[in-house]
Amino acid sequence: MKKSVFKSKMETIILITAMLLIGFSAQSQVYSEEEIKTKETVEKFFGYIGSKNPEGIASMVSEKVDWYIFESKYMPWTGHRSKREEISVLFKTLFSYFVDGSEKLEAKSFLLRGNEVAVFGFVERTVKKNGKHFKMPLAIHITVENNLISKFSLYEETLIIEKVLK
Repeated sequence: MKKSVFKSKMETIILITAMLLIGFSAQSQVYSEEEIKTKETVEKFFGYIGSKNPEGIASMVSEKVDWYIFESKYMPWTGHRSKREEISVLFKTLFSYFVDGSEKLEAKSFLLRGNEVAVFGFVERTVKKNGKHFKMPLAIHITVENNLISKFSLYEETLIIEKVLK
């Protein structure tokens, strides 16, 4: 009797778990029109980063943008930016510091709600001037308006980069 009650409870728990998992996975597949456009914009933006195309990257940014990467005197691509034309220069500078082909951006989590995206992952690169390699976690918060990035905030381990640049 005890075994059959236990078996019945286990079957119920398994059934509930399966229903929850199916419900969550089905729910996570449904995006609003705004979310689809936001996702497409961000994916195109990261595609330009992957192909090291500063003009393409800048084309995905609003004329007036709220752009922020924690500032460091060792990293001239950091700090606040507010104009599209500054973004192209920023990425040309950033790309010039690292060995071509050494960059790897690995997105572990991609959260999307409305016109906002949060990306959590890792980046790794090798410095051109000294050959030092690093890997560090990062988080990026992006807001998209009219299919263009209007706000970009990057959170990274600035001290790790400063160490390898010195």
